[in-house]
Amino acid sequence: MEKTKIGAALVVGGGVGGMQTALDLAEAGIKVYLLDEAPAIGGKMVQLDKTFPTNDCAMCTVSPRLVSIDRHLNIELLTNSKVLGYEGEAGNFRINVLKKARCVDISKCTGCNVCIEKCPTKTASEFDRGLAKRKAIYTPYAQAVPNVPIIDKDNCIYFKKGKGCKACEKFCEAGAIMLEQQDEVVEINVGAVVLAPGYDLYDATEKPQLGFGRYPDVLTSLQFERMLSASGPFAGKVMRPSSGALPKKVAFIQCVGSRETSADFCSAVCCMYATKEALILKEHHPEIDVAVFYIDIRAYGKGFEVYYERAKKAGVRYIRCQPSSLKQVPSSKDIVVRYQDEQGRLLEEYFEMVMLSCGLRPSKAGQSVSDTFGVRLNSDGFCFTEGLDPVATNIDGIYAVGAFTGPKDIPETVIQAGAAASRVLALLSEKRGELLQERTYPDERPVDGAEPRTGVFVCHCGKNIASVVSIPEVVEYARTLPHVGYVNDTLFACATDAGEKIKEAIIEHGLNRVVIAACTPRTHEGLFQDTLREAGLNPYLLEIANIRNQCSWVHMHQPAEATAKAKDIIRLAAVKVSHLRPLHPGHVSVSHDGLVIGGGLAGMTAALGLADAGYKTYLLEKGRELGGNLRRVKFGGPGEEPQAKLKELVERIRIHPNIELHLESKVTAFDGTAGNFIVDFKTDGEIRQVKAGAVIVATGAVEYMPTEYLYGQSPRVITQLDLEERVSLERIDARTVVMIQCVGSRDEKHPYCSRLCCVQAIKNAIKLKARQPKTEVFILYRDIRAYSLHEAEYTRARKLGVRFIRYEQNQPPVASQNGTDLVVSVVDPILNARLKIPTDLLVLSTGVVPDEDQELARMLKLPQSEDGFLMEAHIKLRPVDSPVEGVFLAGLAHSPKLADESIAQAGAAAAKAAAILSKEEIRLEACVSEVKDENCDGCAYCVDPCPFKAINLVEYMSGDAVKKTAETDPAKCQGCGVCMATCPKKGIMVKNFNLDELSEMVAALVSPV
Repeated sequence: MEKTKIGAALVVGGGVGGMQTALDLAEAGIKVYLLDEAPAIGGKMVQLDKTFPTNDCAMCTVSPRLVSIDRHLNIELLTNSKVLGYEGEAGNFRINVLKKARCVDISKCTGCNVCIEKCPTKTASEFDRGLAKRKAIYTPYAQAVPNVPIIDKDNCIYFKKGKGCKACEKFCEAGAIMLEQQDEVVEINVGAVVLAPGYDLYDATEKPQLGFGRYPDVLTSLQFERMLSASGPFAGKVMRPSSGALPKKVAFIQCVGSRETSADFCSAVCCMYATKEALILKEHHPEIDVAVFYIDIRAYGKGFEVYYERAKKAGVRYIRCQPSSLKQVPSSKDIVVRYQDEQGRLLEEYFEMVMLSCGLRPSKAGQSVSDTFGVRLNSDGFCFTEGLDPVATNIDGIYAVGAFTGPKDIPETVIQAGAAASRVLALLSEKRGELLQERTYPDERPVDGAEPRTGVFVCHCGKNIASVVSIPEVVEYARTLPHVGYVNDTLFACATDAGEKIKEAIIEHGLNRVVIAACTPRTHEGLFQDTLREAGLNPYLLEIANIRNQCSWVHMHQPAEATAKAKDIIRLAAVKVSHLRPLHPGHVSVSHDGLVIGGGLAGMTAALGLADAGYKTYLLEKGRELGGNLRRVKFGGPGEEPQAKLKELVERIRIHPNIELHLESKVTAFDGTAGNFIVDFKTDGEIRQVKAGAVIVATGAVEYMPTEYLYGQSPRVITQLDLEERVSLERIDARTVVMIQCVGSRDEKHPYCSRLCCVQAIKNAIKLKARQPKTEVFILYRDIRAYSLHEAEYTRARKLGVRFIRYEQNQPPVASQNGTDLVVSVVDPILNARLKIPTDLLVLSTGVVPDEDQELARMLKLPQSEDGFLMEAHIKLRPVDSPVEGVFLAGLAHSPKLADESIAQAGAAAAKAAAILSKEEIRLEACVSEVKDENCDGCAYCVDPCPFKAINLVEYMSGDAVKKTAETDPAKCQGCGVCMATCPKKGIMVKNFNLDELSEMVAALVSPV
């Protein structure tokens, strides 16, 4: 008898991985308990200054997620909590949770912070990494969720002495301080568990030779993030802690606590966060000399190589070495970096600040959850997962994501979170929606006919805006604008408590229009619209004045001019908002079928993810058989059997009742919008049509076909995939094998890293040496990018005798053949001499290139990167979503990646698609074009220019005459305004963007109030 399943999940860990998993599950119909031992969610991302390669503000990027989780009815936060134990099995777990006493009543606290002001005790701030102090009662960070203080019992006078002080309780007018509050144990019932406890940073004091903790001007990378942050303890100003002066020379030292005997793994993120910090430093202070000491630059992610090259062009010096020690000059406090260069010379260089790029280590919280749940760890202390099942632990129904499974960057963590969500959805498919609550909003207050009464809320954005723009001056100016009835400023307008205050102000002051002067609407408009709905206002009576991206950030060295421009931006927003009218978006029903295009590894995995979650799925593959590139991959990493995985996937797809497979099929037409895509495809010589609520594009990529190194001219020059196929079938008759890296990658035509080539070469070299120990294997490389846990295989290859020889980009290897003799020559930069290696087999590690057939991308209107891969909506936090709503990306079509990464992204795409398919209807865009019949004469000037094909020309009878007019499909229209710009008769307008409103905005700019 099958046991009852529970339509809920526990997510342990409130960092990026935990937050994303919680949101993916809640949006797809599963109730979520999000637990974290910390007093607030957010993890380490909230401590960062910016994210690369886009240089977005990290806090502003993640804050919509924080607030969405805080407001989500189907996500219950359990902060300052710990799992004590569990019983049960997959589908039905009973979890005992210790809720530690916060000593503050969340329901009563108003966030006034008087308790913090009155507290007499200070201690080092964990959030600011010891660069600032905090009180014994404190809020973890400015936008914390929940945004409520907590008492640190280890430093509180009352708890240390058992008496005295109680200043917080005495001055709290809300009566929220609960000094006698006790810990509480509760039991929750869930069907699945996702573990995302994150990572710990390496403790740099364990390397005393680097001087951290002894020399004030030696900082860790995360400390430097806090220094760079506009909301940090230094307000974004770079200064030497020893003197407060701007440093003239700064060094970054890589691999601190990574790639060593006690940690035989690469931390995966250090090269790029150091590059980001160095580039930001150069952009703010070009005069500073910045050097990065490194072993290999591992710029393996999408957009990373270009970012790395950008840093070099900006003047960042990269020095290949591992410094042995740092010493401080007592008189000047300068730091002496001693190192040995590649030619063996011992050198010294003086710097005024040094940043240690500390690696990622398994977290103590990870060890704790491993002990509690019984999940297996690997030899490094990370959660063990099977290579081609990247989120499954050894316990059914318990999944692992993020840095708990090994060091990884934010996009990979987000992708793994989605993959885990997909597994949970499959496990609990029949219980989806069972425990969900629906949000209700107050009745909308009518505003038609009422005089505009605008509220202006000016955000400091920490110091992002306030350090450049004079907020008090802007606030006073806003009060003078017509129709403005209320003005206020706030530290972070996107914080939960700020949203509550905006709501209260709307109600208390009878506001019927709102201007938020803050950052970009691209990330925050939906958040503020929801705030208006909760206050009883139509969400489209909002205008965002972007005084950060369009003002303070671009004019950071011109505060007076930036302040004047901020006033202009707010004035125009106030004019526009006074013209806005309530809009009510339409809704369309959702087709509950999914479509996956591409039958390779990613496509098969995505199709199974959707089908296992209970949705009928159409799988289209252009070839005669499933498998794509996986058919040629014969060997995997440790524990991976690619061909066994292929066989398993193909068999499951062929017998799955929810999958309809079509081979030798090609999409011929694509129409519709999210929830209702109409797709025509040719199969078996006929055209068929399907209706799908969501589409996953997993069309793959191809191996670069080289023209260099005698490929195609000599049968002894092959690619790595050729080698795998040969080794899988027979013994290689070769005494010497040479492999050349970066063939078709990191060059002018392909300026990106293909990510998998180094790992592939190392894997095949190990296989060769294991089978034929006497075969000499040479790998000629520029940087060995064996990121994350692949470092251990790099170490293993060296121990087996594989020889690695580095070459410079401007001195690539040369292959020559004289008769039967094949020779590869290369300049060794260490020996500064050209080596000639006679070889029996030359193997080219070829890159990944997009398929030349891009007709599907054009048909689906999917934008492509400069490299030709499909673009995601946000490179860090939305790496699965395409810019076309309802269309998701997976596998090599998105970017080069390894097999396990394709599997994870496919699972994430399935979870995103399931979030749409689980709904009965979806809301359309409201700011769409509408035809003014009285002005439209049917000229059709607007029809062809529409990029979304949302406008048609129709005929109708007017009396006895047949007339023509344009007609807009609101499901397709995206409100871009192209039609409005091309119409000569004022016959079509985008709602809330009429010409009178735009004219008044121009007039207000030309003739300011």
